[in-house]
Amino acid sequence: MYWFFADETNTQPSQGTFFIYGGLIASPDQIGQIHESISRIRQEFGFKDSDQFKFQTASRPDGMSIEDWSAAKKAALEAAQQIGVQMLAYVVHHGIAKNGHEVTMEYALNTLVSHFDLKYLTEKDSFGALCIDRLDEVFGYRYMRERFQAPLSIQGRKVPLERVIHYSMTCDGASHVSSVVDLAIGGFRYCVNSAMGAGKEEVAREILKPIAKMMWSKERDGKNYIGDYGLVKRPVMVMVDSYREDYEELTRVLTSLSNDAADGPE
Repeated sequence: MYWFFADETNTQPSQGTFFIYGGLIASPDQIGQIHESISRIRQEFGFKDSDQFKFQTASRPDGMSIEDWSAAKKAALEAAQQIGVQMLAYVVHHGIAKNGHEVTMEYALNTLVSHFDLKYLTEKDSFGALCIDRLDEVFGYRYMRERFQAPLSIQGRKVPLERVIHYSMTCDGASHVSSVVDLAIGGFRYCVNSAMGAGKEEVAREILKPIAKMMWSKERDGKNYIGDYGLVKRPVMVMVDSYREDYEELTRVLTSLSNDAADGPE
């Protein structure tokens, strides 16, 4: 049994070129290990029980130095990577995703849940659960009911998702897993935005080290490939030249940073 904890970021074009939806996959045993690790890190760095532990510096607890805040985030991501959790992330260009936030979000969720069910869980020959961070209640409950009860339409075919057997929602502060998901998605967002020129490459390279190792990948000829495994870029065919160039640049930079992460020192 595997749990997929998912969240969104870059929801508005002003926040970045690409809308991002993604999250972490963990077994029940790994969820327990994450809880123990984050509890230990929070205690080590002096978090209060009610303090947030998220990627954005604006959520840094009062009295905690930037240095300790950065070190705590790094320790949490490295712990998750060492525990062996894996990551899936979906990206779509905001110039293409123009049909409103709910439509964009539903398409992203459908892509991720089908990827999780038909590829990841099929390979593992196991069942899974999807836990989504904070959806609008009207949309969220309708979406989860439909996904559990009805087949998914994929390229004109009705495809049942038979391995995802539970859907639910969560929120910030409800688990330590939610913190790690926010840290991973927030870190990935920084790297994606950096590839588009809004961030420092050296910072992105450091952030991506544990994240790149968590991304679900396949090895071919001694190299790990995350494309269409851990990283799902949609649409498959991009017709507008300027948008296609953005996708190509994103792929180039993330590949370069990921290779640096894989080859660099621990």
